[in-house]
Amino acid sequence: GGDGCPTVVDIPETGGFFYGDTTGFVADFDESCDYGGAPKGGASDQILRLVLTQNRRVLLDMNGSTYSTLLSLRQGPTCPGVELKGACNFAFSGPRSFLDEELTAGTYFIVIDGYNSAKGPWDLDVRVIPP
Repeated sequence: GGDGCPTVVDIPETGGFFYGDTTGFVADFDESCDYGGAPKGGASDQILRLVLTQNRRVLLDMNGSTYSTLLSLRQGPTCPGVELKGACNFAFSGPRSFLDEELTAGTYFIVIDGYNSAKGPWDLDVRVIPP
């Protein structure tokens, strides 16, 4: 799942560990921190949704992924939401993308992408803790 908004993968409000592989998926989304010369849509990507009922600190860690990942956090009532300012991170020289954000109650979308058109297997550890 997660190949675009119709098949978004839901993350429980408690977080968890997720994995996937963007190989063979469609390049649906553009992220602000991707390589400047990348084609429209960039690399193939997957999308997940996290609904928070109260303010939380959310840590997103892609350690263990096998390619140069790109991680984008978006907010909005409908998919794919709008990328939060400063909430895009890429791993230029390794596979780990990481975000640590204080978030208000609401609906968030996490786009798993590849830096400079990279793709492959990924791991995502989502930790949701009190602010």
